[in-house]
Amino acid sequence: MSARVMNALGRFTPNMEVYSIDEAFLSLAGFEYRGLSDYGYDIRRAVKQWTGIPVSVGIGETKTLAKVAAHIAKKSPQARGAFTISDEATRREVLAGIAIRDIWGIGSRWARMLSGEAIKTALDFHDTPERWVRKRMGVTGARTLLELRGQPCLDLESQTPDKKTMRVSRSFTKPVVSCQVLRESVAAFAARAAEKMRQAGLVASLVNVFAVTNRFELASYYKGTASCAPPSPTNDTIDITQAAMAAFENVWQPGLRFKKAGVMMLGLARADSLQESLLDPPDAVADERKQRLMVAFDKINASAGSGALRLGALGVHPRAKRGVYTVQNRRSPRYTTCWSELPVVRA
Repeated sequence: MSARVMNALGRFTPNMEVYSIDEAFLSLAGFEYRGLSDYGYDIRRAVKQWTGIPVSVGIGETKTLAKVAAHIAKKSPQARGAFTISDEATRREVLAGIAIRDIWGIGSRWARMLSGEAIKTALDFHDTPERWVRKRMGVTGARTLLELRGQPCLDLESQTPDKKTMRVSRSFTKPVVSCQVLRESVAAFAARAAEKMRQAGLVASLVNVFAVTNRFELASYYKGTASCAPPSPTNDTIDITQAAMAAFENVWQPGLRFKKAGVMMLGLARADSLQESLLDPPDAVADERKQRLMVAFDKINASAGSGALRLGALGVHPRAKRGVYTVQNRRSPRYTTCWSELPVVRA
């Protein structure tokens, strides 16, 4: 759903930064002739119609002011989901009602410091001398100040930065005491992580495995973690799973009741810009064969269903279908993304 919302937003401007799973910045330069306030309502209506997701649209001269405007759009019934800070009078009126702790870029430590200096609202901070802010809060604080004054200091990042880590984990419906069940679960997490890395064009140089017991049972609480490096940075399911299984042997402790387990991919890098080691002789044939195998692996699972083709380490029966992982009984039906969950009407 996040990807669908972002795709919908991308139709309104050629320049967009996906900031998080539920937030994006759009450059509306050149669209002023359409009336930015009306354009904001058009964006909101279109996203609601195309995806069913209600969004709040905040428009301002800078990223920070846009965040402030989005806060007003979300909280104020009069805004009706979209709000524009278009002039200085509106800016000062809005900032006067925003607490200093609610400014984007102002953390709790800075909020306490500023409150101690009688700077309690965004407008108070807006009117603080830049020299004082730069001395007490450095360049980052000064940028936030200038952004509130309508001077752009934060550029739009059209290219999303690559992830530095990637994690796949699950909680169990019941405590797991079987080594086989836990091992197969970790293998499944490793295989999923490898698939996600291939989709993102990334490779990992270190595989970390962890397993924990119930943290509320303090007397027997245990958190085991271990890492293992594959022969070379890779997103190959076989290599990743083998590394995860090697690390698992240092995590497993008999007699414990494990509540959660997972894997984390570390040392991520772009697969197309990987620097090879001079000490390892290149084996182009083997590398090409592995890549072709993983392409076929992904195609089969995409057409036949996830888990149709899997390694033996995952077990004969997928653990998720046997009720090992937490269930989602209260999840809303996926009417817009899953054919099998569409409402059925009978006359």
